[in-house]
Amino acid sequence: MNIGTALHKYIVGGLRLRCPNCEQGALFAGFTMRQTCPQCGVYYEKRSGESVGGVMINLVVVECAFVVGFFAVDAATDIPPLNQMVFWLPFAVLFPLLFYRSSRGLWVTTTYLNGDLRRDE
Repeated sequence: MNIGTALHKYIVGGLRLRCPNCEQGALFAGFTMRQTCPQCGVYYEKRSGESVGGVMINLVVVECAFVVGFFAVDAATDIPPLNQMVFWLPFAVLFPLLFYRSSRGLWVTTTYLNGDLRRDE
């Protein structure tokens, strides 16, 4: 398996909210992230504050989607910018909530690829 295929597999696994170590265990129970994988027992967060990376992924994706989307709609239509805000302001509030779990899944995958995710022996 080449590096591009392996990277794609892990990114898709992170977006599917599966453990990057065993690819079986669920990262979340409802809206709450589990501390360990129910299948292989790997710890998702070794130290407090590691979830900040997921928050940063969420922030970057939301900001890029907002800015690019706003200017794309502005360039493609004659809708005045203030009228566009009827859509974009709720988007800026709801999208981060909906993308939260996926951004945390991507961050857990990133920590796994960096070698920071493993079981305590």
